[in-house]
Amino acid sequence: MKATSLPAVKTVFVLAAAAAVMAAAGAARADSVRGGCSYDGAKFTFADGVVFKDANPFDDKKLDTMVVLATFPIDRAALAGEENKTYAIADQGSSVADSHRLELRISEGKVATVNYRSSGMSVSTSGGDIGKLTARTNDAKRIAADFALEDDDKEDLQCDLGFDLAYGATAPATASAGGAGAKSAAAAAPAAKGKALPAGGGEPGKVFQANLAAMQKGDVNAMLATVVKAQADKMRAQQKDPQFGAMVEMMKSFAPKTATVTGGQDFGETAELTIEAVDQSGGTSSGISKLRKEGGAWKVEKTSMKGSL
Repeated sequence: MKATSLPAVKTVFVLAAAAAVMAAAGAARADSVRGGCSYDGAKFTFADGVVFKDANPFDDKKLDTMVVLATFPIDRAALAGEENKTYAIADQGSSVADSHRLELRISEGKVATVNYRSSGMSVSTSGGDIGKLTARTNDAKRIAADFALEDDDKEDLQCDLGFDLAYGATAPATASAGGAGAKSAAAAAPAAKGKALPAGGGEPGKVFQANLAAMQKGDVNAMLATVVKAQADKMRAQQKDPQFGAMVEMMKSFAPKTATVTGGQDFGETAELTIEAVDQSGGTSSGISKLRKEGGAWKVEKTSMKGSL
C-alpha cells in the first residue's frame, strides 16, 4: 500500500512491463520532454523519457500505456531485451547521484497511477483519474501530452510537465528546460504545534482505522462515511465510471495489511496522525494522515506514506 484517503491511494506499485514495437511510417519527429515535479522541498526537471505498453494489473488482456520520465539519460538500447523496463530504468538511475523518476500508468485515456521514485524512496498515487492529462497525440506510434498534478499541501508531489515520445524510439529525448533538478533553496516553515495525541491517535485514530478497514474490505459506503465531503463527492461521481469496480479492487490491493498510529497532534478542527504500516507483501512505510472535523465528526482528508525500495 502506502495508502491515502480516498479516492486516491498512495503506495509502492511494482509494474511488470512488456515491450511494444513502434510502427514505422512517415517522417519521425524527435522525442522530447519538458518541465518536472517538486516534492518535499526538492525540485527536479526531467531530461529524458520513454513510453511502452504494459498489461493492466487487473485485466492482462488489456494494455495500458506506461510513460517513464527521468532526470538522467535513459539507455534505450539496454532496455530492448528487458522484460521489466521500469526495473531496468531504476537500475540505470541507481548509479546517478540525486536521480529522480516519474512513472505514469495511463489506462482508458486517464492517469491511473503516478509513481515518483528517487534514491531509496518512493511516493505513489493511484485512483483511476489522477491529475490533469491533456493528450495531443495518443495512437499506436506515439503519445504527446501535458500533465499537471497539484496538491493543496505544497510539500506533497506537484508536477507540471509535458512529453512527446514514440514507442520503441532509440534516440534520447531532449529536454526543453534545464537538466537534473536542483534542491529548493527555500527552507520549510516550522510545523505548527497542537495538542499531543497518544499512541492510537484517540478519536481521530479510530476514524483512520475505520477508513483503513473499509478500504481493506472494499466497502464503498464505509469509505464514504469516513472521508471528508470533498473526497466523498468525488468518489460518488466516480461510481458512474464503468471502471469503478476495478478502481475499488485496486484500492483493496493497495491497502496496508496493518497500520499503527504512533501518535500525532490535535489542532482543534484538524489533526495529524503519525503512521507506521506494513503492506501486503511485508514492506514497511511511514507517514502522516490528515483529518478534519466536519459537522463535529472527524473525517480522513489525506494520508501520505513513504516507503523504502
